[in-house]
Amino acid sequence: MVDFHSHILPGMDDGADSLRTSLAMLRESARQSVDILCATPHFSADEDDVVSFLGRREEAFAYLRSVMKKAGGKAFPEIRLGAEVRYFPGLSEAKDIRDLCLEGTPFLLIDPPEGPWPDGMLDEIERCVVTLRCVPVIAHIDRCMRLLHDESLIARTKGRRMLIQANGSFFLHRRSRERALKHLEEGDIHFLGSDCCNLHDRGPNLGYAADVIAEAGLASVLEDLNSKVRRVITET
Repeated sequence: MVDFHSHILPGMDDGADSLRTSLAMLRESARQSVDILCATPHFSADEDDVVSFLGRREEAFAYLRSVMKKAGGKAFPEIRLGAEVRYFPGLSEAKDIRDLCLEGTPFLLIDPPEGPWPDGMLDEIERCVVTLRCVPVIAHIDRCMRLLHDESLIARTKGRRMLIQANGSFFLHRRSRERALKHLEEGDIHFLGSDCCNLHDRGPNLGYAADVIAEAGLASVLEDLNSKVRRVITET
C-alpha cells in the first residue's frame, strides 16, 4: 500500500520525536503492508521559508536513511519526500511553494485551516493548478469534517480541480466507518494516509483500515485505488 501522508521524519514537526521512533514507525508501517510511504512534514509560511525547510528536511532524511541502511533497508518502506503545507492567503501566488510538491509529482498536500471553509479559499487552492502548475490535494478531509461538524466538505470539492486524502482513522472510528466506506466506494477519496506521528494515539494504521475495507467487501476498490496512486507516483 501507499501511505500518502505521514510525519515520519525525526525532529521535523509534531511527528516522530526521535530516530528510534521513526524506525519503529517505519517497521510498523511495513508490517501493515505499506511499501511506499510519503514523508510530509508540516510547512507553515508564517514560521518558515521554503529553502530552510527543504534543508532541514534533507538533513533529517539523510540521517534517517543512513540508519535505515545499517538496519537493513529492505525491511522498510520506500520513502518519498513531500510536505503538508498549511493554507495561507496568497498561497496561489507563492511560486516557491511548488518545490514542496511530493517529489517527482505535481501533487501538493494542503492542510486547510481549522475553521469554516469560505469559497474564496477553495477558489485560491484551485488556482494553484494554473499559477503553481500543481495538483492540490486536501489533507485529512475526515479530520476537517469532524472538527468543523461539516459533512458537506467533500461535496464542496467536487467539480473543482483538487483531490482528496483521507486518513485511515476515518475507517476505524465506529461513528465514521459507514460514511468512509461510502465515500471510498463512490470514488470521492483519491489518496489514503495514516497521518501517523507516533506509535501511540496516532500510529501507523493503514493495514487496520484495509482490514475494515476488505470486511466490507471493498477490497477490489482499495486495490484499484492503490494501483492508481502507485502509478501516478512512480510514473509521473
